[in-house]
Amino acid sequence: MMNKVLCFVLGLGAIALMSCASNPPAKEEIEVPADVETIEITKVTFKTAPTVLVAPALTGKMNPNIDVVRQNPLAKTAMEVINAYLTSRDYNVVGLESQAQLDEVVSLQSTIAGNDDDLAYAAGLTVGADINITYSGSIQDNDIVIDLNASEASTAQLLGSESVRMSSSEGESQRVLVQKAMEKAIEALENKIRAKLAAQMEIGVPYKVVVHLVGQFTDDQAEEISSIVSMKVRKNFSKMVVNSMSRNTYDLMIYADPDKHEDAQMVYGEFSEALNGIAKVRKQNITKKLIILEIQ
Repeated sequence: MMNKVLCFVLGLGAIALMSCASNPPAKEEIEVPADVETIEITKVTFKTAPTVLVAPALTGKMNPNIDVVRQNPLAKTAMEVINAYLTSRDYNVVGLESQAQLDEVVSLQSTIAGNDDDLAYAAGLTVGADINITYSGSIQDNDIVIDLNASEASTAQLLGSESVRMSSSEGESQRVLVQKAMEKAIEALENKIRAKLAAQMEIGVPYKVVVHLVGQFTDDQAEEISSIVSMKVRKNFSKMVVNSMSRNTYDLMIYADPDKHEDAQMVYGEFSEALNGIAKVRKQNITKKLIILEIQ
């Protein structure tokens, strides 16, 4: 008979305490002895402080309720440890604070091609994050297993992951064990990704831009607009990556110099100016890191 373990599922608003069958962890776990020395923390610094969204790991299909997260003591402890550590390391930390904000994130998912099942990705774009950190964990007998993942918010590219398993000392509460394991996990994860992220941010601030051509355009007109975006608009930014470009839809990553383009509105302005007199550019939706445009 399979051993029973008590699992806590940390969802983006949905947390359940349940009895479930023990399964081997997907990722290699790191045994953390009680006497292990603290790892040497990297001293790499950022040109500008990154914004981080910290959220329990869950996709949008699970119909979350943010109030449950607030009421679960283990989830609260895990979140507090991550937030406190990142704040001490000079990150700007944000979270999903209301069901209304969560609903806004979910509504954007269908608009972002290829990422409709990734709630953390859409959430990061909505709140203007540079990094998404998601967490989950399980309590197995007297052990706690913590899993962390960090990804670049604008591209959903994985920056690093960490899994920590820690055994309880005699008389230690679950809350204390969660706290200790999460401290080890977030320290190790941040140490892995900091240098990589600092190098990426030197390129510029990333924005995801989705452009839709609407209305009656001839093939020649559509090609002219495509050329303007690919050549003329590109020159105004540090870097442009074309994720996909069809006749009527462009999926772009723009890297902007923060000294020249302070926010998404200024990035949008470059498209409007470049196409002035050729086509009308309308804002469908603009958040801090996501720009959805219609060209008419």
